[in-house]
Amino acid sequence: MSKGQRTPAASDASESRRPLADIDPRKSLGQHFLHDQGVLRRISALAAPEPGSGIVEVGPGTGALTEHLLALGCPVHAVERDDRLLPLLAERFGPALRLHAADAVHLDWPAVLADPALGPRPVVVGNLPYNVGAAIVMALLESHCPPARMVVMLQREVADRIAAHGPSHPAWGLLSVHAGWRAEVRPCFRVGPGAFRPPPKVESAVIALWPRAAPLAEVPSQASFDRLVNAGFGQRRKQLAGALGHSLGLPREAVLAALAAHGLRPDARAEQLDLAAWAALTRALHPAMTANTQPQEAQA
Repeated sequence: MSKGQRTPAASDASESRRPLADIDPRKSLGQHFLHDQGVLRRISALAAPEPGSGIVEVGPGTGALTEHLLALGCPVHAVERDDRLLPLLAERFGPALRLHAADAVHLDWPAVLADPALGPRPVVVGNLPYNVGAAIVMALLESHCPPARMVVMLQREVADRIAAHGPSHPAWGLLSVHAGWRAEVRPCFRVGPGAFRPPPKVESAVIALWPRAAPLAEVPSQASFDRLVNAGFGQRRKQLAGALGHSLGLPREAVLAALAAHGLRPDARAEQLDLAAWAALTRALHPAMTANTQPQEAQA
C-alpha cells in the first residue's frame, strides 16, 4: 500500500472482513461493481501497455478488472478511496498489486505516474464513478505529466460529450472542447446496465484517450484558451459577443472583429466553434484579455 494509505475506520471494521464479492456498493461513492467477464476482457485488452510499462487502475472495487490486468504480466497500481476495500484487495492480490488510498480527483498524478516501476509510458484504466468520472478524466488530462493512454468507462452521456468530434456532433460542448484540445479521443463500445452490481439506471460507455504530446494549435497561453472557452460556454444561450463581453469584460467590437476575421458569423454561439476556431479566437483576443486583467492584478 502507498505511504498515504489510511487505516480503515472502526465503523468499517466488520465490513472489511467480509469477502470482496459480498461488499455492498456505496451509493455515496457512485459505486457500480463491474462483473461481466466479456466486458472485463475487452477493457483489459484495450489497456494493455507497451512492453516495459505498467497500469494504474482507478477504483478497483472488488478487483474483477484488477485480476485481468495483472494477468497481462505488467506492474499494476490501484487507486481506491473506499477504506472497506483496501485490506481485502491487499489480501486477495498481495504484493502483486500496489495500492494507493486516495481520491483520484485530487491525487498527485505526476508523482504516481513517475514511479519507475510503471515504466516510461504507463496507462490509466478504470470503471469510473458516474458522479466524478469527468473530473477524474480532466484531472489526468490537465496534469503536466499525463499517462500515455487512458481507457475509462463512464456514464454514456458523459462519454459521448468527451468523445464528440466537433460542432456537428449533438453532444459537442464545454467538456468536448477541453478534452479534445488535450487528447485524441475515441469511443470504444457501450455497456448495458446488466454488466454491473447493482445495475445502474443508465448505459455506460468505454472510451480511449491519448493525451497530446504537443498543443493541437498555437495559442498565446493555455490559461487564456481555457478562460475564453469557459466564458463562452458559461452562457450558452447568449451569442459569443455578449457572453465574452459579460464574463471577460471584452469590448463587443473586439469580439465581433475577431469573429469576422476568422469567417465566423456575428451571432455565433459557443457550440458552433470547433477547436481550430477556439484557438484562433484565443490568439485574436488574448491582447484584449491581458489588458483587461492587468489593472485588476495591479490593484490586488
